Amino acid sequence: MRRIYYRFPQRVDLSFAMGMPFNETLKYIAGLDNAESTKTTGKELVKVKTKVKIAIDRATFGDITPDVLRPGVITEAADMQVSVLALALRGGGKVPIANDVFYIRLTDQVSRTDIDIAKEGRGEGLDALDMKNILLGAPK
Repeated sequence: MRRIYYRFPQRVDLSFAMGMPFNETLKYIAGLDNAESTKTTGKELVKVKTKVKIAIDRATFGDITPDVLRPGVITEAADMQVSVLALALRGGGKVPIANDVFYIRLTDQVSRTDIDIAKEGRGEGLDALDMKNILLGAPK
């Protein structure tokens, strides 16, 4: 069964292929849910949190459950929503500096998975290439 979001943007910012089968890619990206990392940008320490959701029906996104990740439950394509929250860790506490939302479409191509990334809005912060680096595990 396909998990498609009918309001997925018509124009995508970046397309690439991941060299893993569809189910492995789906599990890999689902594993990024609630992931946290810390990095230094300039003179600030920044904490980055990611939240991953999957299309439940054609109109909404919901949390990823173990039932969804079983082989054969999702086939052909799946749409995911990834939120990336960046917090600057300053002396007075945590200050939000970016909250970016990306839509990701995974398409099964047998031995690889095609991935389309579209950013919601056009504000400052991360872009589609940064999201690709997060998905591939490369430091930004």
